[in-house]
Amino acid sequence: MIRLYLHNLGCAKNQVEGELVRGWGIKRGVEITADPRAADTIVVNTCAFIQAAQEEALDAILDAARMKTEGQCRRLFVFGCLPQRFGRELEAELPEVDAFYGVGQWRALLDRVLADGRASITGNPYLERDLETPGHYAYLRLADGCNRGCSYCVIPSLRGRYASRPPEEIVEEAAALARRGVLELLPVAQELNSYGHDLGLGRGNRPLMDLLERLCGVEGIAWVRPLYLHPPACGEELWEFWATQPKLARYLDLPVEHASQRILKAMGRGGSRRQLLDLIAAARRHMPNAVLRTSIIVGFPGESPRDFRELLDFIEEARFERLGCFEFSPQEGTPAAALPGQVSPRTRARRRRDLLDVQMDISLEYNRSRVGSRDEVLVDFYEAETGYSVAHGRSELPELDGEILIPGNYPPGTRMEVVIERAQEYDLFARPVAAGEAESSERFSP
Repeated sequence: MIRLYLHNLGCAKNQVEGELVRGWGIKRGVEITADPRAADTIVVNTCAFIQAAQEEALDAILDAARMKTEGQCRRLFVFGCLPQRFGRELEAELPEVDAFYGVGQWRALLDRVLADGRASITGNPYLERDLETPGHYAYLRLADGCNRGCSYCVIPSLRGRYASRPPEEIVEEAAALARRGVLELLPVAQELNSYGHDLGLGRGNRPLMDLLERLCGVEGIAWVRPLYLHPPACGEELWEFWATQPKLARYLDLPVEHASQRILKAMGRGGSRRQLLDLIAAARRHMPNAVLRTSIIVGFPGESPRDFRELLDFIEEARFERLGCFEFSPQEGTPAAALPGQVSPRTRARRRRDLLDVQMDISLEYNRSRVGSRDEVLVDFYEAETGYSVAHGRSELPELDGEILIPGNYPPGTRMEVVIERAQEYDLFARPVAAGEAESSERFSP
């Protein structure tokens, strides 16, 4: 029997492809192990979006190569974005790897792992995924690729043009996940607003809204949390729709990347600080308790102290409850890498620290506002070292945002109501609502 260890790196879309390999491997008799030292076959699923991701992937490959020479591993395969981008160089530099497979080539990889062509995949392949997430939530890939052409991004060159999955296939997968006990769906794409355009399903946000409405209608699903909206493509009609769907988490992932009109134009995103603030105001007007998450890039070529100051002022005014900040990482072959005015690594790092200091105060203020309120949560896992169960509510993206910590050992997937008792900058401490406890706390339900 083949004993396989799969090391997943990168984004949720990558993770789904790794889950396909694992699931179809299990269906064909492969044993999956969580211990790479016990595996005879190791697969590394890679990311190549920025320099840090490339370095992480190379480290993982080199670790696996050592296991091939020193341990039980006999075969090593690498797939995903890194081979897609640097395939020839990797083949020359890493002879320990038996084969490389690019983006979307998981079927060919699986055929090689099985070594006898037993994969023979038919029907909707996503129905056989072996989830790496806890069993109560799962990513749901709606599309791959991107047509936006941001000047700093390699995704179009790695994953091609936007390609939507048929809605019937997605809804079928969602229903199958619900039957397996999944309570929360996280629909994901490089950006969601283009969903269905390539299939001729309509224009604007209509195809996305139609699909989300169908996903909210899947029996057994409690929450639907769509990930990665393209802010310039969002509009009033999307927020109006969102507010009518009780299962849609009032959690809006809006990667704005910057606020200076000059920098946004250079990024190829367009828009302005004023337009972004109007978009945020409209979302909060329709959903007063909405939690907004964004991502920011600092140190983009040409970013002046004045541009950065405008960005900080925007963050203060917008008051995102969740924010991730990244230093610009020049990627070979992208227009941004060749722009004049490259910002030094030292300045990029300082600006990131300064921005996160501002965001930390905003996050603490938001978390303190929740103390005393009630929230419905899903338990993700128990942390024996601390004695806390780690959970998330509708306002927390699991694995990325802060955690809700509850004393005691509750099984993963437990759905409970808690009272928030204490706040830190990113994490919250809560206790379960006692049976028969009076409704004395404010209910928090984004």
